[in-house]
Amino acid sequence: MAASTLCTDDIDEARAIDEYFPDIRAYILTIEAPAYPFAIDAELAAAGAEVFAATCSGCHGTYGDSDTYPNLLVDLDVIGTDAALSTDASQFAGRYVDWFNDGFYGEVSRLEPQVGYVAPPLDGIWATAPYLHNGSVPTVAALLDSPSRPTYWTRSHESTDYDPANLGWQHQALDHGQAGEPSADVRKKIYDTTQPGYGNGGHTFGDALSASDRAAVIEYLKTL
Repeated sequence: MAASTLCTDDIDEARAIDEYFPDIRAYILTIEAPAYPFAIDAELAAAGAEVFAATCSGCHGTYGDSDTYPNLLVDLDVIGTDAALSTDASQFAGRYVDWFNDGFYGEVSRLEPQVGYVAPPLDGIWATAPYLHNGSVPTVAALLDSPSRPTYWTRSHESTDYDPANLGWQHQALDHGQAGEPSADVRKKIYDTTQPGYGNGGHTFGDALSASDRAAVIEYLKTL
């Protein structure tokens, strides 16, 4: 909503958007995530639901008939993911924050930058790869097992090149990043996690799970 009211020519237009945006929000809330299109092991998913409730729901919420979403801001020192968006983004500069809060926009909302990231809801997570806020992790399996995350990787960008086993994109791990790639066409398709803002560290909570529990959680996530 804030982004929509920012992209205007005058305050009257921004006020009009602010007035009808609750209707847009109401419509958005009626949209359901697309169903996972492949087979699901119901027994394994049920076991995964229990693991998820015990280890993941505190940040990402619960799902089903009595769903909840905490809208939780997780401190950077807890989540441990790449800090650039949280700490270095220009829209969080002091003079911009003051301009936002002291003008029209401060009448309808308030900008209070925090050092951390909000844990997102996971409806339709199977369809939202790559993962983390910067898209640095190609699959849920790698998200839940941080040592397995590739430092350099590429993918075809074909929508059919999906990895149902690991819940994400089929990808190729590379032994070099963008700086070591002579071909410009290939270079632009390399995700290089050593670049500023592109780090794939943090969110290591899945590392403490056993391999079987991780597999169960992945199966459960397919049902959301």
